[in-house]
Amino acid sequence: MIVATIPAHNEARFLEEAVRVLLKETIALDNDYRIVIAEDGSTDGSDRIAEGLAKSNPHIIHIHADKKLGRGLALKNAWKRVGGDVYVFVDCDLATNMKYYPQLVGAIMGGYDLATGSRYVNGAIVRRPPIRYFVSRMYNLMVRAAFGTGVCDHQLGFKAFSGRLVRDLLDRCDSADWFWDTEIIVRSVRKGYRWIEFPVEWEEKRGTRTPLKRLMKDIYVHGKGFLSLGIERGWT
Repeated sequence: MIVATIPAHNEARFLEEAVRVLLKETIALDNDYRIVIAEDGSTDGSDRIAEGLAKSNPHIIHIHADKKLGRGLALKNAWKRVGGDVYVFVDCDLATNMKYYPQLVGAIMGGYDLATGSRYVNGAIVRRPPIRYFVSRMYNLMVRAAFGTGVCDHQLGFKAFSGRLVRDLLDRCDSADWFWDTEIIVRSVRKGYRWIEFPVEWEEKRGTRTPLKRLMKDIYVHGKGFLSLGIERGWT
């Protein structure tokens, strides 16, 4: 079964359309599935939208958190409650073109344990503010060099995992927030899981300007996670 998940904290602007598109694309794969909305302590009405969507379709599951958990913990909470063979998550703004969704899921069905889209391999097309592009590129180069992952884009919200990887590593990942993406990739590679990274088209959907506060928060979250993971030695 495919467990296709949308992490959502205050995503009222995007949520309904994201679920509609994800539902359409997942149905087209002709496999048993669940669409999971990992709604993370929203205060903008996203919880009401998610509940309405879940009531409208038995294949849609709304998992609500009373307070914000962070993306990593929200995904962990959802996937521990919904069993599957293929676990997928996509960002609610659908910044990654969904034409790559069949390729993402197909990679896991074809034998890979981890599949991720990438903005930083040959063939990728990216539209985002220059400052965020630069900071993201530098971060990914640092992670690749420090942990030897071979992966070019650890942060993209367009990933899929095999059921066995999720069952093995989900509880080993300590990150509650955005650094979770990096941590599970590092742990997957260190454990020898088979992975694939492929180019995608990605477009910033949250505005062409990057507030300094948001940028500094991202740098802090990822920097803290990077240092914490670097200190750790017990990979298995």
